[in-house]
Amino acid sequence: MPVTMDGTFDGVLDINHNDDVVLSDMQNAGIVAVIHKATEGASFQDPLYERRRYAANALGMLWGAYHFSSGAAPEDQVDNFLKAIQWGVDTNSDASTLLALDFETSTSGPDMSVGDACAFVLLINQRTGRWPLVYGSNLVTNADAVADPSCPLSNCPLWYASYNNQPLHLPNRVWTKGWALWQFSDGRDGPAPTNGFDRSCYNGTQAALQQAWPTFA
Repeated sequence: MPVTMDGTFDGVLDINHNDDVVLSDMQNAGIVAVIHKATEGASFQDPLYERRRYAANALGMLWGAYHFSSGAAPEDQVDNFLKAIQWGVDTNSDASTLLALDFETSTSGPDMSVGDACAFVLLINQRTGRWPLVYGSNLVTNADAVADPSCPLSNCPLWYASYNNQPLHLPNRVWTKGWALWQFSDGRDGPAPTNGFDRSCYNGTQAALQQAWPTFA
């Protein structure tokens, strides 16, 4: 299992409805933040998102929602995402929920293009006042190579996936500020009970993570 770097805090888990997880066990193992899949494409909504949001809130865990990208129209994907997380229904929930775009190879048709990723994050900002985190590896590094530096992706904190002892081949043309979260392992070789789950660390201390959540602004 890769070892997180000095100066980082390993306490972030990302999951979806396929993961058989007990959040209290994760909390006892040192996890303080959960980022859960909310939607994919223009229509899919994770059936366990809302139930687990309530469970995490009851435990006092930090909470986030991510949208898994596809080639569907950005407007439709934003509509699906914000509807699923009930944005605007509960201002307390809105204020504490981290937002993220999972920009990786689609499992439901064509991949999201770089232009559509730019459009997606801009729409999120226009409708929520937030810039979402952008998660990924290959598509993110490609976007970094080809996107206009003025693309609004540059406003989004980077959540970078690199299963190594340090994040390798970091995109730094669009994301000039480095990474906020680093997914360093899928937990395949990790200790119970977090084995089998995606693990990320924050580029700072636990106290700094809790202060920066949910915007990393």
